[in-house]
Amino acid sequence: MIKPIDAKILVVEDLSDMRDIVRRLLGVLGYDKVTTATNGFEAWEQLKVDRFDLVLCDWNMPKMSGRELLEKVRSTPALNHLPFIMITGETASDKVKNAISGGVTDFIVKPFTGSLLEHRMQLALEQAHPH
Repeated sequence: MIKPIDAKILVVEDLSDMRDIVRRLLGVLGYDKVTTATNGFEAWEQLKVDRFDLVLCDWNMPKMSGRELLEKVRSTPALNHLPFIMITGETASDKVKNAISGGVTDFIVKPFTGSLLEHRMQLALEQAHPH
């Protein structure tokens, strides 16, 4: 499995406070190779030029939603196996089903704890990098 210190994480979140909270939390958990994007479009531009081990992405964002970004990632052969965790305040079952049908790796509902985030990230990274 990939170690936190080696994992490159892309955090996609339009709210600056939440983006900062997630970045700091990841640092506490040992993930210090963190890149941020404020919307799906910015994230897509990052994904085209850099390699990441995991995407943590908000659902509702301007310019390109998390669901639209997920669709682009899953339809791109070089990226379609990239672990993608959707983080959202949305708890509606149709949103969860929509994300699952789109190929999301996991789904975390806000608010969440650091231990939950750490556990879900470890699972996603283990699935993608089993050795």
